[in-house]
Amino acid sequence: MASILIVDDESSMRFLLRMAFELAGHEVEEASDGQAAIEQVESGRLPDLVATDFMMPRMDGGELIARLRDDPTTARIPIILVSASAGSERRTAADAFFRKPFDPEALEQCAAELLDKGR
Repeated sequence: MASILIVDDESSMRFLLRMAFELAGHEVEEASDGQAAIEQVESGRLPDLVATDFMMPRMDGGELIARLRDDPTTARIPIILVSASAGSERRTAADAFFRKPFDPEALEQCAAELLDKGR
């Protein structure tokens, strides 16, 4: 069972992502924006994978991904960008991209492959 951090300012999207990952047996934590995600990580709760939106208040997904990649402690955590923002996948160092609305089975398959690579 992997630990997955979901980062999205829309509670309905966090719920959909949570359901997809929990059905696959993963433990899920949530954050409503990039700043909240960084605070969780800095408190010592390191996820095995991050699934994040791009457009969010306080700190967007692009800055979140950059901060995670710049920190040696979190640089190797796989990141999936799940966004409706056209072109956002080209502006980040995410490992994978899914456009909203997403296919839950394809998302989970991608997460499983990324998690397997990291082991």
